[in-house]
Amino acid sequence: MFDRWLYKRSFSLFKKALEEYSLLQDKEKVLVGVSGGADSIVLAHLFSVYNLRRNKNWNLLAVHIDPGFPDWNTRKIVKFFEEIKIPYIISKIDVPKKLAQINKRKQKYCFFCSRQRRKRLFEIADQQGIKKIALAHHLEDVNETFLLNLFYASEITTFVPKQEFFQNRFYIIRPLYFFDKTLILNYLKGHGLRPINNHCPYENIGERNRIRKFLNQLYKKDPRIKTNIFWGIKNIKINYLP
Repeated sequence: MFDRWLYKRSFSLFKKALEEYSLLQDKEKVLVGVSGGADSIVLAHLFSVYNLRRNKNWNLLAVHIDPGFPDWNTRKIVKFFEEIKIPYIISKIDVPKKLAQINKRKQKYCFFCSRQRRKRLFEIADQQGIKKIALAHHLEDVNETFLLNLFYASEITTFVPKQEFFQNRFYIIRPLYFFDKTLILNYLKGHGLRPINNHCPYENIGERNRIRKFLNQLYKKDPRIKTNIFWGIKNIKINYLP
């Protein structure tokens, strides 16, 4: 049985993001991007449960983008969608073919693949008449992106809970914004859910993976660092910056 405190905590943080940032109104259409990893499985499950129990009447559409890597299995993802009773679309693109046509350093493969998958999500949202696209980025993702952009792009930027694209034609929303990985994994365990392990051949290379390992080492030494970075992004002291 799912721990009652964790259950209330999950619903509370989900609700906090939805309401504090006006992510989604009742009866809206929303496309939920589901890669099959732990984060997106929790996002889709929470949407399904919250929609039913809070009578939101959202029109949900789960979308999985198959990037075309070898041995990519979508059967378990389809089974998961059917179990939580969400309409779904499985869309296949050929990332390996596109990578072969361009001259990219391996460190840039993840960025390129991410852009291709996001482009396809926008196309499907457009075809389905949907403006809101929900992705499963969470607290650690916010921290990683902040340092990634600072170290490698000399920018102070990161993920925001609600981000507009193409002059307000679409919005990417992030309802797991206040979740950390521990809560996500506990949610999975408590509901008997399992991530679907399709492996990208480039998942262990690149700048983001380097930043993630660096931060995880810091989190182990002092867990406060995780939330300090997250809340520190909002606590900018303008008078002490050039």
